[in-house]
Amino acid sequence: MPTLSLVIPAYDEEARLPALLEALEETAVDAVARAGFELVEALVVDDGSGDRTAEILAASSGPMLKPVLGGGHRGKGAAVARGARSATGEYVLVADADLSTPLGELGPLGAAVREGADVAVGSRAVAGAAVDRGPLHRKLTGRSFSLAVRLLTGLPIRDTQNGFKLLRTATARELFAEQLCPGFAFDVELLLRARRAGLRIAEVPVLYVHDSRSRVRVGRASVEMLAEVSRLALRLRWRPPRRPRA
Repeated sequence: MPTLSLVIPAYDEEARLPALLEALEETAVDAVARAGFELVEALVVDDGSGDRTAEILAASSGPMLKPVLGGGHRGKGAAVARGARSATGEYVLVADADLSTPLGELGPLGAAVREGADVAVGSRAVAGAAVDRGPLHRKLTGRSFSLAVRLLTGLPIRDTQNGFKLLRTATARELFAEQLCPGFAFDVELLLRARRAGLRIAEVPVLYVHDSRSRVRVGRASVEMLAEVSRLALRLRWRPPRRPRA
């Protein structure tokens, strides 16, 4: 089976880390194996947390757990890029610390990659997806943000922001090599760069279970991300790719 590195960014995740670490130790290997991959490591990347996240990770052990510590607070995108650079598996699966999309949903993404996709995106917004719980205002804000992203970037993806994505490690490193957005808009940049490079992107329906402990202020975050997406669209959508030097 192809090997896989799990990359999980973590910022102030003290409250949710115990459940994550338990899942990594007890169910992650089997869940990944059922999808046709061999899990070789779980890289939990601390993004300069202000709580006990780094302390808990440093004191934790497990055959798969590889904490990535230090580096300060730079943003979710920077943490994911750092994890991809540290990965040793043939593939990288990016997931959120609350496992809101469970690892058992890897199977359909793996199937998409085996059928030729270069990047497989777990989606809450295509037919077949299941969204469990979540306040109405988050859903409405998410749909509005998604529409704005499609209009600004031309990306056909209906859910760029779900943190469950599968791609080859080498591809991930190439796409992150010139990262412009270290924050939450990194997902849009990743997909824009993939499309600009002519890569095939598959949007796959998955299960999503909302965690009520999420601290992300959706309204404010969406406004900030749209500003970043606008800049991305200007730099990556409308400007032609640079020609390689002779």
